Amino acid sequence: MKHNFILVLFAAVAMVKPLAERPNFILCMADDQGWGDTGYNGHPILKTPVMDEMARSGLRFDRFYSAAAVCSPTRGSVMTGRNPNRFGCFAWGYTLRPQEITIAETLKKAGYTTGHFGKWHIGSMRADGAASPGNSGFDDWFSSPNFYENSPLFS
Repeated sequence: MKHNFILVLFAAVAMVKPLAERPNFILCMADDQGWGDTGYNGHPILKTPVMDEMARSGLRFDRFYSAAAVCSPTRGSVMTGRNPNRFGCFAWGYTLRPQEITIAETLKKAGYTTGHFGKWHIGSMRADGAASPGNSGFDDWFSSPNFYENSPLFS
């Protein structure tokens, strides 16, 4: 019986394929951009060559629905994977609670380096703020609290 167990265990280990290298990925989120507002989705006028190339050469997820009609609850939902009612964000301007586990924290535990660049709008921009990108799991961040009004800083 002991030998059978060792034989089965050896066979199982031999059949396991080595894990592929972890993929890199980028999550792009834009306020007020509709599903059809990209070249790769067939928009006849808008030109999005960089996004088109990313869509052509990468893996696309075409069923990504907004959790709310406004930005803060949606951004919080993307960060936590939870419904806005579950993490207490009901309208724009709410802060992500410090006890929420974000996708960035989960990815860091899996060995990824994380970054947030652009509009945050779910917490403080102060480095010591409880809900800043840095305290929400992001290694690197260059973020704005809301919109950037075409600031040269972000250009």
